[in-house]
Formats: sequence, structure tokens, C-alpha cells
Amino acid sequence: MSYSKILFVFPETRYPSGQPPLGAASLSAYLRRELHPDTSMCDMSFERRPFEALSKRLSYYKPDLVAVSVLTPQLSAAIETCRLARRACPGSVIAVGGPHATVLPEDTLERTGADLVYCGEGERGFLRFAGGEPAATIPGACFRRGKETVRIPGMLLVEDLDQLPIPDRSLFDMEKYFRHWYSMDRVDPRLKGTSVMATRGCPFSCTFCQPTLSEIFGRRIRKRSPASVADELDHLKRIYGIGAFMFEDSTFVVDAPWVHAICDELVARKLNLSWCCNVRADLLEEDLLAHMKQAGLAKINMGVESASQRVLDSIYEKGITVEGVTRALGMARDMGIAVQGYFMLGAPGETLEEMQQTIDFAVRSPFDDALFDITTPFPHTELWNRSRHLISRDYADFDCFHNSVYDLPGIAPGQIESLKKKAFWRFYLHPSRILRTAATVLGPRNIARTLLKARRV
Repeated sequence: MSYSKILFVFPETRYPSGQPPLGAASLSAYLRRELHPDTSMCDMSFERRPFEALSKRLSYYKPDLVAVSVLTPQLSAAIETCRLARRACPGSVIAVGGPHATVLPEDTLERTGADLVYCGEGERGFLRFAGGEPAATIPGACFRRGKETVRIPGMLLVEDLDQLPIPDRSLFDMEKYFRHWYSMDRVDPRLKGTSVMATRGCPFSCTFCQPTLSEIFGRRIRKRSPASVADELDHLKRIYGIGAFMFEDSTFVVDAPWVHAICDELVARKLNLSWCCNVRADLLEEDLLAHMKQAGLAKINMGVESASQRVLDSIYEKGITVEGVTRALGMARDMGIAVQGYFMLGAPGETLEEMQQTIDFAVRSPFDDALFDITTPFPHTELWNRSRHLISRDYADFDCFHNSVYDLPGIAPGQIESLKKKAFWRFYLHPSRILRTAATVLGPRNIARTLLKARRV
């Protein structure tokens, strides 16, 4: 029996942003095209009483399938979501997917009480399940058979991403996301923008991401065609009137000829959109960056992580150098491209002196924006595997913005959290940035977005 009414739930209750959950939107678009069910979304991001809103939606919509996607920091909310769904719609089937479910399916099944946990990329497997195929025949499915927990090996990947439809953003109140989108505030806080994904997978081996990313998307990077990407951007401009966007791909510039082809497409279509993307310092070259700027690039987000080469090499295995970061930063700034740095503090084995070195580097270098996270070993990453003996919290309590999960020798409780807060204030109140910071914050719309970002400080 196939399912005719599917409710997707995005259990984000603490840190809403302007980036809609495109995974659920892609599933909805794919299911609608192939099976034609009625799909809806309970997006808890901007609800003042998220679980009350969820209860009302469940009672009103009465889905026969509830699909919950979960990241590790959302696990507690996902558990409560499944509990409410079971109570409000006792006849509904509950399925849980997403990164956390993929790496800890048995535990997720136990904690949430779901009927199905699906591991890996969702479109092909979830299509088969929603179409009525037994879970026992679907690679990636995890479920109970009596008292036994069954996990079906294998993964179902979409080899040609162009075969997927444009994500179904009609699920969301996009105007709320536009109002809260701050990815390019340091370029121009008036920009109306959203998120786009052009690739799946990552070929690199950073210990804080892998092998988890490969367990979801496979080891090989898959890319949409430049025409497909431009088609989606053209759609977003016509339907929603966007003036900007961000490629959310973890490493957009991994294939330079493909990036050049996307830039050619954007220029040829005269979309005139400003955009930003995530980059690795070691992959940036002047001709590529210049072509990206010609196509509308206004900002890059660079994963720096640490200013200690020892930490980069022996703890994160990032494969970049501090000198390379400085080179890429200077290259971008010389071209008038804004740069945001991503930094992490509090890795196992990192000294307080090395953390301070990272903060000093961020503050004194010509970054326009910075995001300081607390190093968090998400389950089944190499960092998790190496440092489990130091972890003092259950992963339902993981929060890379506010809490260190480690009990680290020589570091007092709360010390890393305090360093992180000081890093934020030192960075944005630095004399070279304070006027820009004030300009970004001032104004009713900007203040609201600043308060949203402040939840992460």
C-alpha cells in the first residue's frame, strides 16, 4: 500500500536560519513527480511554541506517513516529534532519516520509536517505501521485526543528479527564510537570497566530517550539470525574485573546469545574481576566482578551522596550510571578494595556546566575517572514533555553538565556551570592522537577523 498523505517534519527548535532544509524539499519534489502523493511540511524553525505547532498540524493534516529528518543536534527534538506523532496520529507510520539516522540507525530507531529509520541519501529508497514496497527489500532500511532489529545493507544513490526535479520549496514559507537569510549580510544586508545545492559527496578526509559524509552520499562526488544549476537559479529568480544565493556544497570548487562551465552559464543567461560559496584554500587559483567574480561571486566561505599547523595536520587532517589560507585570503580581498572564515576551538589534544593562536589569526587577518564553533565529534566521524574516551556528554546534548562535549585534561569546564564568546566579540568589535559591524546590524530587519545569529554566540 502506498502512502497518499506525507508530512515532512523539520525539527529545528533552537537555531533557525535563512537556509531551508533542501533535503525534505528534494524528497517532496521527487515523490510528487513519481507517486503524486499530497505532501506537506511542519517546519518548526520559526515557531515560538514548536511542539504545539506540530501537534496542531498533525491533528489537522492527519498524515498516513510522517517523515522526520534529523541532524545530531536535533536529536532531542526529533525524539519528541516522534512521540507527539505517535500520540496524535496513532495510525500513521513514522520514518526517520538524515545524517544522524544514517550513522546510528539502530540507536535512532530505539530512541525515537519510529517504524523505519532510513540510512543514506533518501530519494530512491524513500520512493520505494512510500510506494508500498516492504522495508525488508530496500537497501538502507532499518526496522523492527518482532523483537529483532533488522538493517538492510547497501545504499541507493542517484547517479545522475540532473534526473532529480528542482526542490519543492512550496513546502516552506519562503518569505520567512528570506527575512532571516544572512549568508551575505556583510556584502549587502538588503539582498534577498536562498540556498542551492549543486553537488553531493566530498572526496576529502577531514576527521570532523568523514567517513560520515561518505556513508550518506558515497565517496565519489556527483555534480549537477551547469545547465541544471542555472535552470534552478532562473526558476528562483522568476518565482521568488531572489537577487542572491549561496552554494551550500561543502566544497564547491573541487572541480575547476565544472565551476568554469557554471560561470559561463550564469554569464550567458545574464542572471545578474550575487552569490557566495564554500571553498578550500588549496583549490583557489586566480583565474578561477576571477571567472567566479565575473559570474557574480561576491563572497567566499573558507574552512580554516585552526591557525595551528599541528592541529590542522594531526587532529583534523585537513590537508591545507596556514600559509595557503593567507594566500587565498589575500587573493580574494585583492579582487574585492568578501571572505568569511570558519574556525573551531577545543579539539582533543589542542592546547589553550593553540586556540588563542587561532583567535588571534582570525582577528588580525582581513576576514570580513567569522564563525567560531566548538569542536564537536559527531558520531562515526574519525574524530569521534579517536576521542570517544574523552566525551562526557550524550550526543543528544551535542551543541557545537554553546557546549564542549569533551572532558579535556588541563582545561577547566566552561573555558572553551568562554574563549569562543571572547573570539566573537574581539573579531566583530575590532577597529578595522566595527563600522562595518554597526552598518550590518542597524535597521529593523538587520537587528532581527542579528538577534537570530546571536543565538549561536
